[in-house]
Amino acid sequence: MEKVEKKGLKLPKLNQELTTAQKEILHLITDEFLTIKQIAQRRDCTIQAIYKITAQIKKKGFLGDGLNKVEKVESTFNQSDVRLHGQEFNIRILWQDNKYQKLLEKSNVMYLDSNTIRLYKNSIEIYSGQSFYGSTANLSENKSLSYWQSFLARLEHELNISLLKVRARNIKIVNQHYARGNSEIAEDSIKNKERVWVYAEEDGKLAFITDDSFGFQEDETVHPITAKSDRKAVDKQVNDWRLNNPPTNSELKEALIIQTDNVNKLIENQKGLPIVIEELAEQIKSHLALIKEYRHENINWRKSEVKKIKKELIEGHQRTLNEYEN
Repeated sequence: MEKVEKKGLKLPKLNQELTTAQKEILHLITDEFLTIKQIAQRRDCTIQAIYKITAQIKKKGFLGDGLNKVEKVESTFNQSDVRLHGQEFNIRILWQDNKYQKLLEKSNVMYLDSNTIRLYKNSIEIYSGQSFYGSTANLSENKSLSYWQSFLARLEHELNISLLKVRARNIKIVNQHYARGNSEIAEDSIKNKERVWVYAEEDGKLAFITDDSFGFQEDETVHPITAKSDRKAVDKQVNDWRLNNPPTNSELKEALIIQTDNVNKLIENQKGLPIVIEELAEQIKSHLALIKEYRHENINWRKSEVKKIKKELIEGHQRTLNEYEN
């Protein structure tokens, strides 16, 4: 994949104003980083019409028109990798001098290395034109951090300002998108001609979309705060589908219905069980009463026999063994 660069600083010529349509398309390019195809879809017009308007914007100096090829960056990458793009930074300036103020008087927009920088009195905003690839969200983020460290140092030199300082918390990431190429979700949505848009329940912001503008059939996590964690969660779920083939919601529903029927049948079969148990308990009580009665009668009989024997001994009458047996 070849990377293009706008050499040096490109300050727009503000001697000509943009039309309403040109302002809108400039915003979609520099702020939302949409492709020509995406802009055409958004505005419900032809791609040729968008190219014509972008040419007019370039002619007025609001977009760079001197694109030159430089060395290849990430010439080989896996289309299934995570593509980190659409990054936006708000940075508070730690130090500045008159050079910065003079630049700000001329223009509040500049372009450097395919990135758009908006200049303000005490801060700057950076809208990234870069894409960073990695097999995971962490790897693509690591490449991003390495690039931006170098880019900010370069920007400090160009504007003669200070942006980086140890322990200074002056940099905030406002937006970033994590896209997974060759997505089965995107492929299915394209097949059914239904794009997927998911909004976060906690704040209503767009969190997940499917997109095929780059021909990679990507699904993207785009929430400004949770994009990275959402990317990990989506990948975990998709890998579970691929590797473990879990049951679908309809299959789970059918299994639950069958399980519920089985439980109901078991309960129905056991409705007569309490009656049987009660009858058995009564029988056991009756048997225990009889046993107790037999034992009582046996004790009384033994006592009576013992008295008779003692009486006979006292009276001097001795029975024979045969008489006891009879």
